[in-house]
Amino acid sequence: MIRLELPLPSGAVTIRISGGASEITIRRPAGVAARAHLKGWVSTFVFDGQTMSSVGNDVRLQSSGYDPTAPCYDIEVASSASMITITSG
Repeated sequence: MIRLELPLPSGAVTIRISGGASEITIRRPAGVAARAHLKGWVSTFVFDGQTMSSVGNDVRLQSSGYDPTAPCYDIEVASSASMITITSG
């Protein structure tokens, strides 16, 4: 199990997760945009309240208002998991 509680970023911050985990949860501060790139497979993928089942191998999503020149998170998950949740709040 991996659980990350992210702070306010001072710029564009890249996070890379590799290796297996049954559950990955990433929470960023409210109002901070994120982009996700899933390179592995996952049974359930939740991104900002949008839930997808049995997805993987090059899935890309981004939150509304994502701007790589503003403070934001660029999250890459290069592993497989039962559940991945990326949320804010």
